[in-house]
Amino acid sequence: MDKSNPILVYFINAKGRAEFSRLIFIYAGIPFEDKGVSFEEYFEMRDRGQLPFEQLPILWVDKAMIAQSCAIARYAAKRAGLYPEDSLLAAQTDMIVDAWRDVLDIFYGCYVDRVVDNGRLVMKMREVQLRIDKLNDFFKTTVPMHLGRFEEIISSDSNSPFLVGNSLTWADLAVFDLVCTFDRTANFWNNPSTFFYIPEPHGPYQPPAEILKPYPLVNELSKIIQETPNIKAWLDSHPY
Repeated sequence: MDKSNPILVYFINAKGRAEFSRLIFIYAGIPFEDKGVSFEEYFEMRDRGQLPFEQLPILWVDKAMIAQSCAIARYAAKRAGLYPEDSLLAAQTDMIVDAWRDVLDIFYGCYVDRVVDNGRLVMKMREVQLRIDKLNDFFKTTVPMHLGRFEEIISSDSNSPFLVGNSLTWADLAVFDLVCTFDRTANFWNNPSTFFYIPEPHGPYQPPAEILKPYPLVNELSKIIQETPNIKAWLDSHPY
């Protein structure tokens, strides 16, 4: 396997769909370049045909490009030894990571609508009240359903605090990323310069308080990950 330092390309100071892969690299201590681009640079890359699916993130490994967030994270997980060799366990981690992607798709859909404009698929920001209505539904239905399912999966093996098997996998980091994203103390909920901020008089919008209270096993898993030295150091300097 290639051992050169990967280059992860995503928007400047944004976590979004790239943070999951960052967490994998960070947890395993794998050096990588975290390259941020502006929206103007992104549009230039897209219009020049430099992005296979016109989206970020992308990952460069030598001269090879990997697109799509799950493919990037899976590559990182295999390189980090966080992707099970057993095919059944691997499929079970894939299942959870697919759920991670589903949740984020619904979450971003609260903010933007995908439409075709001049022959190109683009994302247009929804009206503020519609964003709020969709977020309320999201935190009332989608988040509890998924956190409840993760709780059940962990509880199915009383000998392990992890989602799959007896050691941490990329699936655990995927759920950790969701937990951190939906923590109301995360900076982007209250920072007017971020995509997620909803301004006054409608906001700032915040997720429900104590969102993990009904899910003690998910909460405990999050604490385990958060206290690992590499992740703790990363989040101290790069908080959500």
